[in-house]
Amino acid sequence: MASKRAATNPGCVEIIRHSKVKLQDPGTGKSVVLLNPGKIQVRRIRMDGCFMPPESRAADYLVSIPTKVDVIVELKGKNVDHATTQIEATRLFWSNHKDYQSGQFIGALIVCSEYPRADLKIKRYMESFRATGGLLKISRNGEERAFEEFIPKHL
Repeated sequence: MASKRAATNPGCVEIIRHSKVKLQDPGTGKSVVLLNPGKIQVRRIRMDGCFMPPESRAADYLVSIPTKVDVIVELKGKNVDHATTQIEATRLFWSNHKDYQSGQFIGALIVCSEYPRADLKIKRYMESFRATGGLLKISRNGEERAFEEFIPKHL
């Protein structure tokens, strides 16, 4: 089980009010923008190599609108299967972290160069993610997505 400890590097978390929250990975060149038209306060947390313990499998970012939704973001080239393990590890860590607000929705976004529409494994993972109350989306590099896309519609 993940610990409830605080981040060891305070530089991992940014509090911002941007209308467009840009997430970028200089290593892969992948990026995505989460739209925040109301300029609500958002926490942009660098998970991989920063907030999560060293040697952990981790997604690149977690972007949180407190009391609304947390979105785990993995900026990936082609290995989408590996992205799912990174997202799961991050979701487990975050849902047990002291800063997670119990009951808050956790969504996820994989940004990749190859959109795996026909990949049965990814479809099954999307369904299992939905079964736990979250929504997983897959995007191409450079797209813009709204935070509301990660909140289940039945609410």
